[in-house]
Amino acid sequence: MSQGLDIEALIRLRKQTRAISDALRSQAADYLATLAMLVRPQHLFGEYLQGAPRSSGRETQHHFKEFKELYDRIGSAAPFSLIHELEVPLNLLNTTPELYALEYDLPLAGRTVRVTSPTRWVVGFQSFELERFRKVIKDPNRSNAELYRFVIHYLVLFYCFSKSGGLGRLLLGLRFPVSFERLKEFGDLPFCVISSPVRSSLPDESVIRSATEISGNATFEELVSREDILGMQDDIRQRLLQTVEGL
Repeated sequence: MSQGLDIEALIRLRKQTRAISDALRSQAADYLATLAMLVRPQHLFGEYLQGAPRSSGRETQHHFKEFKELYDRIGSAAPFSLIHELEVPLNLLNTTPELYALEYDLPLAGRTVRVTSPTRWVVGFQSFELERFRKVIKDPNRSNAELYRFVIHYLVLFYCFSKSGGLGRLLLGLRFPVSFERLKEFGDLPFCVISSPVRSSLPDESVIRSATEISGNATFEELVSREDILGMQDDIRQRLLQTVEGL
Protein backbone atom coordinates (compact mmCIF):
# COMPACT_ATOMS: atom_id res chain seq x y z
CA MET A 1 0.00 0.00 0.00
CA SER A 2 1.74 3.12 -1.22
CA GLN A 3 0.07 6.48 -0.81
CA GLY A 4 0.79 10.01 0.30
CA LEU A 5 -0.64 11.48 3.46
CA ASP A 6 -4.21 12.64 3.08
CA ILE A 7 -5.76 13.03 6.52
CA GLU A 8 -9.33 12.64 5.34
CA ALA A 9 -8.47 9.58 3.23
CA LEU A 10 -6.53 8.04 6.14
CA ILE A 11 -9.46 8.58 8.50
CA ARG A 12 -11.83 6.90 6.04
CA LEU A 13 -9.43 4.02 5.51
CA ARG A 14 -9.00 3.52 9.25
CA LYS A 15 -12.77 3.53 9.78
CA GLN A 16 -13.19 1.03 6.96
CA THR A 17 -10.40 -1.14 8.37
CA ARG A 18 -11.99 -1.25 11.83
CA ALA A 19 -15.36 -2.30 10.39
CA ILE A 20 -13.78 -5.02 8.26
CA SER A 21 -11.60 -6.21 11.15
CA ASP A 22 -14.58 -6.43 13.52
CA ALA A 23 -16.53 -8.51 10.99
CA LEU A 24 -13.59 -10.83 10.29
CA ARG A 25 -12.72 -11.27 13.97
CA SER A 26 -16.34 -12.06 14.80
CA GLN A 27 -16.38 -14.72 12.08
CA ALA A 28 -13.06 -16.21 13.20
CA ALA A 29 -14.19 -16.25 16.85
CA ASP A 30 -17.43 -18.00 15.87
CA TYR A 31 -15.55 -20.70 13.96
CA LEU A 32 -13.09 -21.13 16.82
CA ALA A 33 -15.88 -21.48 19.39
CA THR A 34 -17.66 -24.06 17.24
CA LEU A 35 -14.47 -26.10 16.75
CA ALA A 36 -13.21 -25.68 20.34
CA MET A 37 -14.09 -29.30 21.15
CA LEU A 38 -11.26 -30.35 18.81
CA VAL A 39 -8.75 -28.61 21.10
CA ARG A 40 -8.54 -31.63 23.37
CA PRO A 41 -6.00 -31.41 26.20
CA GLN A 42 -8.07 -33.93 28.20
CA HIS A 43 -7.84 -36.47 25.38
CA LEU A 44 -4.11 -35.95 24.82
CA PHE A 45 -2.91 -35.85 28.43
CA GLY A 46 -5.45 -38.04 30.23
CA GLU A 47 -4.52 -38.52 33.87
CA TYR A 48 -1.61 -36.07 33.45
CA LEU A 49 -4.22 -33.30 33.36
CA GLN A 50 -6.04 -32.38 36.56
CA GLY A 51 -9.67 -33.47 36.48
CA ALA A 52 -9.36 -35.45 33.25
CA PRO A 53 -10.36 -39.15 33.02
CA ARG A 54 -7.79 -41.83 32.37
CA SER A 55 -7.23 -42.87 28.78
CA SER A 56 -4.72 -44.96 26.85
CA GLY A 57 -1.69 -45.14 29.13
CA ARG A 58 0.92 -45.48 26.39
CA GLU A 59 -0.54 -42.68 24.27
CA THR A 60 -0.92 -40.19 27.11
CA GLN A 61 2.58 -41.02 28.37
CA HIS A 62 3.94 -40.25 24.92
CA HIS A 63 2.13 -36.90 24.71
CA PHE A 64 3.13 -35.89 28.22
CA LYS A 65 6.78 -36.81 27.56
CA GLU A 66 6.79 -34.69 24.40
CA PHE A 67 5.12 -31.82 26.21
CA LYS A 68 7.60 -31.99 29.10
CA GLU A 69 10.52 -31.84 26.67
CA LEU A 70 8.91 -28.82 25.03
CA TYR A 71 8.42 -27.09 28.38
CA ASP A 72 11.92 -27.91 29.62
CA ARG A 73 13.46 -26.43 26.47
CA ILE A 74 11.35 -23.28 26.19
CA GLY A 75 10.47 -22.52 29.81
CA SER A 76 14.07 -22.58 31.03
CA ALA A 77 15.32 -20.25 28.26
CA ALA A 78 15.09 -16.47 28.02
CA PRO A 79 12.95 -14.47 28.48
CA PHE A 80 11.20 -16.83 30.92
CA SER A 81 14.14 -18.49 32.71
CA LEU A 82 11.76 -20.58 34.79
CA ILE A 83 13.18 -22.93 37.40
CA HIS A 84 9.69 -24.33 37.95
CA GLU A 85 9.51 -28.09 37.43
CA LEU A 86 6.54 -29.13 35.32
CA GLU A 87 3.72 -29.78 37.78
CA VAL A 88 1.90 -33.11 37.52
CA PRO A 89 -1.00 -33.25 36.94
CA LEU A 90 -1.14 -30.18 34.72
CA ASN A 91 -3.59 -27.64 36.10
CA LEU A 92 -5.36 -25.66 33.37
CA LEU A 93 -7.48 -22.84 34.75
CA ASN A 94 -9.31 -22.27 31.45
CA THR A 95 -9.50 -24.19 28.18
CA THR A 96 -11.83 -21.88 26.24
CA PRO A 97 -9.99 -20.45 23.16
CA GLU A 98 -9.93 -16.69 22.70
CA LEU A 99 -8.52 -14.36 20.02
CA TYR A 100 -6.00 -11.67 20.97
CA ALA A 101 -4.54 -8.86 18.88
CA LEU A 102 -1.38 -9.66 16.94
CA GLU A 103 1.08 -6.84 17.50
CA TYR A 104 4.68 -6.22 16.49
CA ASP A 105 7.26 -3.44 16.69
CA LEU A 106 8.24 -1.40 13.63
CA PRO A 107 11.54 0.53 13.87
CA LEU A 108 10.95 3.92 12.32
CA ALA A 109 13.33 6.89 12.13
CA GLY A 110 14.84 6.56 15.57
CA ARG A 111 11.64 5.43 17.28
CA THR A 112 9.60 2.26 17.55
CA VAL A 113 5.96 2.06 16.51
CA ARG A 114 3.70 -0.67 17.86
CA VAL A 115 1.69 -2.03 14.93
CA THR A 116 -1.54 -4.04 15.22
CA SER A 117 -2.79 -6.40 12.54
CA PRO A 118 -6.55 -6.11 11.85
CA THR A 119 -6.66 -9.40 9.93
CA ARG A 120 -4.57 -11.80 12.05
CA TRP A 121 -4.98 -12.88 15.69
CA VAL A 122 -3.13 -14.91 18.30
CA VAL A 123 -5.10 -17.77 19.84
CA GLY A 124 -4.92 -18.04 23.62
CA PHE A 125 -7.11 -19.27 26.45
CA GLN A 126 -9.60 -16.95 28.10
CA SER A 127 -8.13 -14.97 31.03
CA PHE A 128 -4.61 -15.32 29.58
CA GLU A 129 -4.44 -12.09 27.60
CA LEU A 130 -1.36 -11.64 25.44
CA GLU A 131 -0.84 -8.07 26.64
CA ARG A 132 -0.84 -9.22 30.26
CA PHE A 133 1.69 -11.93 29.33
CA ARG A 134 3.99 -9.22 27.94
CA LYS A 135 3.72 -7.18 31.11
CA VAL A 136 4.49 -10.19 33.32
CA ILE A 137 7.62 -10.98 31.29
CA LYS A 138 8.90 -7.39 31.53
CA ASP A 139 8.10 -6.95 35.24
CA PRO A 140 11.32 -7.33 37.31
CA ASN A 141 9.15 -8.13 40.34
CA ARG A 142 6.97 -10.59 38.44
CA SER A 143 5.35 -13.59 40.02
CA ASN A 144 7.10 -16.72 38.76
CA ALA A 145 3.94 -18.68 39.48
CA GLU A 146 1.93 -16.38 37.19
CA LEU A 147 4.60 -16.52 34.49
CA TYR A 148 4.60 -20.33 34.73
CA ARG A 149 0.81 -20.42 34.25
CA PHE A 150 1.04 -18.25 31.13
CA VAL A 151 3.80 -20.37 29.60
CA ILE A 152 1.94 -23.61 30.35
CA HIS A 153 -1.39 -22.43 28.94
CA TYR A 154 0.11 -21.14 25.68
CA LEU A 155 2.29 -24.25 25.30
CA VAL A 156 -0.69 -26.56 25.88
CA LEU A 157 -2.70 -24.67 23.28
CA PHE A 158 0.13 -24.89 20.75
CA TYR A 159 0.61 -28.59 21.45
CA CYS A 160 -3.09 -29.35 21.03
CA PHE A 161 -3.32 -27.42 17.76
CA SER A 162 -0.15 -29.03 16.40
CA LYS A 163 -1.52 -32.51 17.16
CA SER A 164 -4.96 -31.82 15.69
CA GLY A 165 -4.43 -31.80 11.95
CA GLY A 166 -8.17 -32.00 11.38
CA LEU A 167 -8.71 -28.71 13.18
CA GLY A 168 -6.15 -26.98 10.98
CA ARG A 169 -7.68 -28.42 7.81
CA LEU A 170 -11.17 -27.32 8.85
CA LEU A 171 -10.05 -23.75 9.54
CA LEU A 172 -8.13 -23.70 6.26
CA GLY A 173 -11.28 -24.85 4.45
CA LEU A 174 -13.17 -22.03 6.16
CA ARG A 175 -10.47 -19.66 4.84
CA PHE A 176 -9.10 -18.80 8.29
CA PRO A 177 -5.83 -20.79 8.27
CA VAL A 178 -3.75 -21.47 11.39
CA SER A 179 0.00 -21.03 11.47
CA PHE A 180 2.59 -21.43 14.23
CA GLU A 181 4.76 -18.37 14.74
CA ARG A 182 7.27 -16.97 17.19
CA LEU A 183 6.75 -13.43 18.38
CA LYS A 184 9.38 -10.99 19.55
CA GLU A 185 9.48 -10.65 23.36
CA PHE A 186 8.42 -14.29 23.83
CA GLY A 187 11.62 -16.13 22.97
CA ASP A 188 11.16 -19.51 21.32
CA LEU A 189 7.56 -19.96 22.45
CA PRO A 190 5.39 -20.91 19.43
CA PHE A 191 2.01 -19.22 19.13
CA CYS A 192 -1.06 -20.27 17.16
CA VAL A 193 -2.01 -17.48 14.75
CA ILE A 194 -5.29 -17.37 12.82
CA SER A 195 -5.28 -15.39 9.57
CA SER A 196 -8.28 -14.07 7.66
CA PRO A 197 -8.84 -14.35 3.90
CA VAL A 198 -8.18 -10.61 3.57
CA ARG A 199 -4.69 -9.17 3.70
CA SER A 200 -3.81 -5.91 5.41
CA SER A 201 -0.70 -3.84 4.86
CA LEU A 202 1.15 -0.72 5.92
CA PRO A 203 1.25 2.56 3.98
CA ASP A 204 4.47 4.44 3.29
CA GLU A 205 6.64 5.11 6.33
CA SER A 206 6.05 8.84 5.87
CA VAL A 207 2.33 8.26 6.43
CA ILE A 208 2.95 6.24 9.60
CA ARG A 209 5.42 8.81 10.90
CA SER A 210 3.05 11.72 10.28
CA ALA A 211 0.01 9.90 11.68
CA THR A 212 1.78 8.94 14.92
CA GLU A 213 3.15 12.47 15.34
CA ILE A 214 -0.35 13.91 14.93
CA SER A 215 -1.93 11.40 17.33
CA GLY A 216 0.85 11.77 19.88
CA ASN A 217 1.31 8.04 20.47
CA ALA A 218 3.55 5.44 18.85
CA THR A 219 0.84 3.01 17.70
CA PHE A 220 -0.52 2.25 14.27
CA GLU A 221 -2.81 -0.31 12.65
CA GLU A 222 -2.28 -2.02 9.34
CA LEU A 223 -4.92 -0.94 6.82
CA VAL A 224 -7.39 -2.79 4.58
CA SER A 225 -8.43 -1.20 1.32
CA ARG A 226 -11.26 -2.00 -1.07
CA GLU A 227 -8.64 -3.37 -3.44
CA ASP A 228 -7.54 -5.84 -0.74
CA ILE A 229 -11.08 -7.21 -0.57
CA LEU A 230 -11.37 -7.42 -4.36
CA GLY A 231 -8.02 -9.21 -4.42
CA MET A 232 -9.14 -12.01 -2.07
CA GLN A 233 -8.11 -15.42 -3.35
CA ASP A 234 -10.53 -18.34 -3.49
CA ASP A 235 -8.42 -21.43 -2.81
CA ILE A 236 -11.13 -23.87 -3.88
CA ARG A 237 -11.60 -22.00 -7.15
CA GLN A 238 -7.85 -22.05 -7.78
CA ARG A 239 -7.56 -25.79 -7.04
CA LEU A 240 -10.48 -26.62 -9.33
CA LEU A 241 -9.04 -24.54 -12.14
CA GLN A 242 -5.69 -26.28 -11.74
CA THR A 243 -7.45 -29.64 -11.77
CA VAL A 244 -9.30 -28.83 -14.99
CA GLU A 245 -6.17 -27.41 -16.65
CA GLY A 246 -4.31 -30.61 -15.83
CA LEU A 247 -6.77 -32.83 -17.76
